[in-house]
Amino acid sequence: MKKSNKGFTLVELIVVIAIIGVLAAILVPSLLGYVADSKISTANANAKQVYTAAATYATKMETAGTQVGDGVVGTDGTDTYSLPTGVTTPTAASVKQGIVDKLGSGSNIRYKVDFQGGAPTGAFAAKTSTDLYLGSYPVESKHKAKKNIADNSIVPSKTAYIDDNGNFVS
Repeated sequence: MKKSNKGFTLVELIVVIAIIGVLAAILVPSLLGYVADSKISTANANAKQVYTAAATYATKMETAGTQVGDGVVGTDGTDTYSLPTGVTTPTAASVKQGIVDKLGSGSNIRYKVDFQGGAPTGAFAAKTSTDLYLGSYPVESKHKAKKNIADNSIVPSKTAYIDDNGNFVS
C-alpha cells in the first residue's frame, strides 16, 4: 500500500517564510521613504498654496489702495506683523482672514507667512500644529523638521526651508 502525502513539509514552509521575511526587510524601509517623501511634497504644495493666497490678498489690498504691513502672520506662534506709522488697516487678524478666505472654508492648513514691502516673501505650512512635515515656499523643504510650525524659531522668508538633516535654514 502506498501512502499519499499531500501538502508541504515543515522545511518547505520555513524556507518560504524566511524568503518573505527577507523581502519584507528590504522593501519596508524603501516604502517608508516614499511615504515620507510624499508627506514633504504635500506640505510643500500646501506652503505654495498659502503663499499664493497671501499674494492674492496682498494684491487685492494694494488694488484697494491699502498696503499690507511687514512681519509674520500665521495660525501658530507669535505674530510679528506691524503696520507703517499712521496706517490702521489691514490688521493681522484681517490678513489671516483674507488668507483663509482664499484657501477655502474647508482648509485646516496651519501656516506662517512673512510679508515685506506689502507682499509675501515666504511661507511655511503643515497639516497640524504638531506635524513635523513642514513645507516651505519659495524654497522647498527637503526633509522632516525637528521642530513644528508653532515653534517661534521657525520664521518664513524667501530663502527659508528645512534641510536634509531636519534643521531650519533661513
